[in-house]
Amino acid sequence: MKIIDDNIHYVPKKERSLIKALLVDLSEINSFGNKQLYIDWQDYHNEYSPERVDPCPDYYGCYTLRDENDNMIGIEMDIDTLDTVLCALYSYIVDE
Repeated sequence: MKIIDDNIHYVPKKERSLIKALLVDLSEINSFGNKQLYIDWQDYHNEYSPERVDPCPDYYGCYTLRDENDNMIGIEMDIDTLDTVLCALYSYIVDE
């Protein structure tokens, strides 16, 4: 689910204030780049296939950065990792 101001109430309550701040940072990052990025939050559980013999990861509640074509940038992250990644990206792009 693409996180925007209208659906931020689906995110866990303890993470909402940080997500709001990260959306502001991402807006500034997007104003400098030619690609528009957004934060996606996985609001469903990964399906398990009975044919799998290895553990099936469940990324419910994880965040990803995605571009306008829905391509994932990086990996699935928790809120703290997302904060760190956006901080580094902001520092690289905006604070140059």
